Amino acid sequence: MNDQSPMAVRLREVMAQVLDLPPGDIGPQISTETASAWTSLTHLMLISQLESEFGVVFSSQEVRGLTSFSAILDALERRRDSVA
Repeated sequence: MNDQSPMAVRLREVMAQVLDLPPGDIGPQISTETASAWTSLTHLMLISQLESEFGVVFSSQEVRGLTSFSAILDALERRRDSVA
């Protein structure tokens, strides 16, 4: 996982917008456990925004596991690699 890749930068921007945090605060350390702004409601909003921004659809099972910047970036990179 490269947290400076173009995909990571886009992810950081989406997360910052949805969580109402500065982009500089978004990185591998952020998760549902470390960000008080990341509630169940903002999680659903984040998933919706990610699906729209990246043109993907996550299953219910995947959504439950997307609880950190790193997990989301890994999921997006796996999808990119499976299409490439």
